[in-house]
Amino acid sequence: MNKPRILIQGVGGIGGVMAARLIRAGYPVQLVTSNPEITGVVKSQGLKVKTLHEEFVQPAEAHTSLDDLPEGERFDLSLLVMKANPVVEVARKTIAYLDPENGYLVTCQNGIVEDAVAKAVGAGRVVSAIIGWGGTMHGPGSYEKTGPGSIHIGELDGRLSDRVKLLGGVLKKVTPVVVSTNIRGALWSKLAINCIITTMGAVTGQNLGEMLVDRRIRQAFLIVYREVIDTAAALGIELERVAANPRLLYLPAGAGLLRRYFKDLLLQIMGRRYGRLRSSMLQSLQRGRPSEIDYLNGYVVQKAGEAGLQVPFNAALVKMVKAIEAGTRQIEKTNMDELTALL
Repeated sequence: MNKPRILIQGVGGIGGVMAARLIRAGYPVQLVTSNPEITGVVKSQGLKVKTLHEEFVQPAEAHTSLDDLPEGERFDLSLLVMKANPVVEVARKTIAYLDPENGYLVTCQNGIVEDAVAKAVGAGRVVSAIIGWGGTMHGPGSYEKTGPGSIHIGELDGRLSDRVKLLGGVLKKVTPVVVSTNIRGALWSKLAINCIITTMGAVTGQNLGEMLVDRRIRQAFLIVYREVIDTAAALGIELERVAANPRLLYLPAGAGLLRRYFKDLLLQIMGRRYGRLRSSMLQSLQRGRPSEIDYLNGYVVQKAGEAGLQVPFNAALVKMVKAIEAGTRQIEKTNMDELTALL
């Protein structure tokens, strides 16, 4: 059986590691970087990859845009490994470069982009992937896999299709893979974590450990998280374990003192264990780039509205991030005063 022809779009920390390992495993891979500097370095020097266990350099074919691909080339699948904001437009353009009958896109974003991508190109053209490990690009063409973890993949309708089984076999060359029949539940589980760590880190400018020494911020964490989980429940979504039990940080409204103490203690432990975690959204805002808020807390606000729920803490975070993007609010810890006032 011929190996699938793969197009990888987005060659940052995650995409660079994925590309190098897939090419090394013998898959026919083309890269689209969207950055001429990265393209030039990859073409001349290859992909330099460092992990906990190895370092290697992998030659690769790279292009700056889809228009630069060899004329007439078609792919069986395209891994979309870029920020959430451009993914819908990229998906629309990519369809013309896929096998017309069976080609499909694999979304690999933070937040939930699958609804918007499926609306643009058709749900049958979309497979969802959740990246559970970390990657960093130290410079053009230089990549490091910074943490362990799996990739969860699945069809949007929960089918255990032949193509998702094949994709699982392909991606196992990169890292362990979990083929899920409930990818939407997995997406919401990861969304809940991102809505607290990623977004609150962005508005405070602090890493996780710095935030979680503040009791008021810990309280706000739990409420933002609860709003996400309650919204998923209202939509009939059964949560799926990704890295940890998604109910672990869930504190129901009206919970007793002992339960509140236990959840607060869990956050303190999390702050000590993962204290160096820094928000990717914060890095985008500090560089003057748009955030992915519409696909994170903004998505929760939208879906909660459809379900008839109020999510004031998530709505407040969306408002803050939009103000930071507009230049009318600074990134600082005092932004939490506005959020914790809702307590």
